[in-house]
Amino acid sequence: MRGGTVERSLPLAAQPAVPRPLHGVPLAGSTGLRLLVSSDPPFVLNVDTGMVQSVTGLNVHGNPVITVLPVGRDAVVWLDRRAPSGGIPRAEIYVVRHGTTRAVRIATGWQVAPAAGGRAIWLLRYTDPHHCTSSEIGLNGGPLERARPVSCSSQLADSGSGPVLVHGRLVVDAATRRTLVRTRGLWAIGGGRALSAGPGSGPPLALIDLRTGTRWRLPWPSRVGSTDQAVVRPDGQMIALNFADPAYQGSGTQVTDVWLFDPATRHFQHLPDMPAAVQLKFTSMAWASGDRLVMLAGAAGAHRNLVAVWRPGQRQIALRTVRLPIRNNGSDSFIVW
Repeated sequence: MRGGTVERSLPLAAQPAVPRPLHGVPLAGSTGLRLLVSSDPPFVLNVDTGMVQSVTGLNVHGNPVITVLPVGRDAVVWLDRRAPSGGIPRAEIYVVRHGTTRAVRIATGWQVAPAAGGRAIWLLRYTDPHHCTSSEIGLNGGPLERARPVSCSSQLADSGSGPVLVHGRLVVDAATRRTLVRTRGLWAIGGGRALSAGPGSGPPLALIDLRTGTRWRLPWPSRVGSTDQAVVRPDGQMIALNFADPAYQGSGTQVTDVWLFDPATRHFQHLPDMPAAVQLKFTSMAWASGDRLVMLAGAAGAHRNLVAVWRPGQRQIALRTVRLPIRNNGSDSFIVW
């Protein structure tokens, strides 16, 4: 195991015991950002005008759990009514084409991940309480290949570099069933290397080269103790990592701590103005054009929502307060739309 490097914005001793609410400089000027936000129903937010437009075409009665995920330039909506029929988990899968606000139902399944190339999705389905299959379908709902059996204990996931099936320590390519790596706690794959965490989403962090099998043990960069979201930049060469704690140092403060990680150099970079107190239930991040990292965050201790934008090299995060519908759908996901 070989080590990595850590770059911090400030010495640990200079940082406050309890992080401040998310802060920075005002987000000025036009951003061109539109966000498709998970809600009941989902909606599109124009960050520059503040206009909100609901997505139509969904049957949202019964307080379902709703999440959104990007598939190329389009989006998929996963809707779970939390009332499985006959003990079989089943969710409704919809597609929303880029630039529109109408959802069209294309399938039912349980777990979903975007296919490589962004023109299809992979679905893991239950055929009965003890048998499952995985298959690739187009965004029109049509099958692209024959469904194949898979263990129901497998997890279908978007690794950031393609869909994978995770079964215990085994991580395989969902399309080819080729073994990619053996590791516990896969977090993301970028630049041909897999990043993983230890038990309970905690230390240690490790990086594995998928081609050579070389493993490096990485330092834990954050003073926040659990991994949360990992977002791979579209070119695969940078990963934004979010460490999170719902009760920081035993307090009632929820904290997020965002770092950039370069899998090629094993170098960590701390974002400015981090860590920060937020409402974790309403906070997530995504990459946008121009190497911009975008966060949609619930402000700590207030019923406010913030759009945060940062580019590597900038000294501070830029923030703008936005007015959003109540988000009570059980997901913090959004897509740069």
